[in-house]
Amino acid sequence: MGNDRPMSAIIKLAVPTVGLFVFNGLLHLVDTIFVSWLGEAQMAAMSFTGPVNIFLFAFLECVGSGTVALMGQSLGRNDLGSAIKISRSALALLYFLCFLMVPLIFPWFSNIVFHSIGIGEDEMLLGLCWEYNMWAPFTFLFMGFTYICNSTFRVQGDTVTPFKAVALANTINLALDPIFIFTFGMGISGAAIATLISRIGSSYYLFKKTQKESRIIVNPILKMTSGLTSYWKQILWIGVPVALSTASIALGMGSVNGILSSFGGHRMVSSWMLGLRVEELAFNFIMGINVAFIPYVAFNYGKRDYGRIRDGFKAAYSMGFILMCSMSVILYVYPHIFFGLFRPLPEIEEMATRALRASIPTYPFVIFMVLSTGFFVGTGYSIFGTISQALRSIVFRVSAVWFFTRYLDVVYIWWFQPTAALGGSLAAMIFFIYLIKRIRREFAVKSI
Repeated sequence: MGNDRPMSAIIKLAVPTVGLFVFNGLLHLVDTIFVSWLGEAQMAAMSFTGPVNIFLFAFLECVGSGTVALMGQSLGRNDLGSAIKISRSALALLYFLCFLMVPLIFPWFSNIVFHSIGIGEDEMLLGLCWEYNMWAPFTFLFMGFTYICNSTFRVQGDTVTPFKAVALANTINLALDPIFIFTFGMGISGAAIATLISRIGSSYYLFKKTQKESRIIVNPILKMTSGLTSYWKQILWIGVPVALSTASIALGMGSVNGILSSFGGHRMVSSWMLGLRVEELAFNFIMGINVAFIPYVAFNYGKRDYGRIRDGFKAAYSMGFILMCSMSVILYVYPHIFFGLFRPLPEIEEMATRALRASIPTYPFVIFMVLSTGFFVGTGYSIFGTISQALRSIVFRVSAVWFFTRYLDVVYIWWFQPTAALGGSLAAMIFFIYLIKRIRREFAVKSI
């Protein structure tokens, strides 16, 4: 990360990571495909569980982002001992946060959560949401372990091992989904159980790999020592803004679900969720590049090498633009190929197509916003990404969908997505320019 040409370094880190995100997205996509075959109500339940799971995922991103940034900067300073201590402290913090998810296994608590995000008194939907999300505390426990393992490999320049781990999880999930959902007749809860087992399998694989191939060994069983909490403050200082950013996405999605549900019922919510699921195929490319970009930035920030950070951003944006825009052309021209996997009603497919096509023209701006967020995290200024994302997800998106559903025809309401994307990207650009100037002063860089 500190010697290869920036473009070469980004490609080496990003290619397996893009694969990781594509496979990780496929894991959720496979669940959605099989669940969609159960019916419209199950699809709506998946949409309502989305914001809750994104909120829970914020815990993982909180600790994972802070861990990558701190370990990367430590390795940039050639301080392996601190990187090892950071990984142990981070795992302890994730275990603690996973414990806070336990109330989701109780129906009464689940009903309170989903009632508050727009389901209302629909007992069937509340029951389906509980059946799917009651397994979340157990699943996230193993996901937390894999997150830390993946972080240790990434900061050492190894993005192939995390890719193999998620590929294994996908294989297990793909094999078990139809068995649990249809053969055993477990319905939507069968998809959740299959995901849990797939995460257990990838955790075991990563545990073995860290023992053999990593300088930073991660043991799932932590000894109770005073050092376990020593880096919590530093991790949270970087990670909490990232978690708040992800939580703002969940809050925004929940609010949009509620507005769409009141405007057009379950079919509007299902259409938006279907469009988002297919859109993830394109976003997985840029998210994978961004995940690879964060340790690259952190490492070179620790080395105080502004030139490599600048060139790395240019390389990452170029790579993301080519990959994501190529995928977006396919999605725009042939959306029916992807929507057909879900077997939607014609009305739902038509609305989902409108939602998808409305978003695609703003992808170049979204690429910048995502990579600038990685830049903020790698340098330790993650709060800038949080503000940009909150503006996009809550201020711009929710206000736009509220306005459009009241004053525009149903054909045009889906333009709330690009409206929010443009607003969030503008905010990110302002922060990006400010931070670039600040880093140049800090490193005493005289010219670009």
